[in-house]
Amino acid sequence: MRFLRWVVLCACAELFGILIAAAWYGGVNVWIGEPVAIPARIGVWVLMTLAAVPEGVVLGGLQAIGLRWFIADVSFVRWIWATILVGLIGWGIGTFLPLFVFTEPSVLPDMEPMLASTALFAASFGVVIGTVFGLFQAWVLPVNTKHKSIWVISNAIGWTVALPMIYIAAQIGADYSGWAARLAMWAAGGCAAGATLGVATGCGLTILEAGRRRELIQAIHQ
Repeated sequence: MRFLRWVVLCACAELFGILIAAAWYGGVNVWIGEPVAIPARIGVWVLMTLAAVPEGVVLGGLQAIGLRWFIADVSFVRWIWATILVGLIGWGIGTFLPLFVFTEPSVLPDMEPMLASTALFAASFGVVIGTVFGLFQAWVLPVNTKHKSIWVISNAIGWTVALPMIYIAAQIGADYSGWAARLAMWAAGGCAAGATLGVATGCGLTILEAGRRRELIQAIHQ
C-alpha cells in the first residue's frame, strides 16, 4: 500500500510541477516575449531557471511527506533545499540550450523523426540529471553510503524513462492552438512521468528499507 501511495504522490507532485512550470513559462513569455538580443535571452534564462524554486518546493515537499512512510527521520527542510538546488541546475541547463545553442528552429516535414530525436535527447539528459538529482537528495538522506547509492541509481533509471515523456508531451502540446489542450497534454505527460519516477524510486526505497532492516537485525544479534 505504501508503494502505491508513493507512486500516486510522485505522479501528483510532477503534475503540479509541470503546471507550475507552464504557468511560469507563460508568464515570462507574455511579459518579455520571444527574446532576440543577448541581454534579453540572459534575462529569460535567469527567470526560467528560477521556476525551479516553486517547483522544487512542491516536488520536494510532497516527496518528503512520502519518504517519511519509509524513512521516518528525513529532514523536511533539507530535502526541499536539495530538490530546489538540483532543480536550478536542471532548469538552467534545460533552458540554456534552446536560448543559446539550438537557436534556429528545425523544419521537419514528419513529426516522427522529431519526436524520436527529442526522446533520445531527453533520455540522455535524464540519465545525467537523474544521477545529479539522486546525488543531491542522497546527500541529505539519513542513511549510510551504501544505501545512498540505491537512491542515486533508482533516480537515474526513473528520470531516464520519465524525462522523454515530459519532453514529448511538451513538444506535442506546443502544436495545439488552445491553452486548455496544451495544459491537458502537459499534465498527462507530467502524471505519466511522475508515476514512472515513483515506480523506480519506490523500488529503490523498498530495497533500501529492507537493507536497513537487515542491518538493524544483525546489529541486535551481535
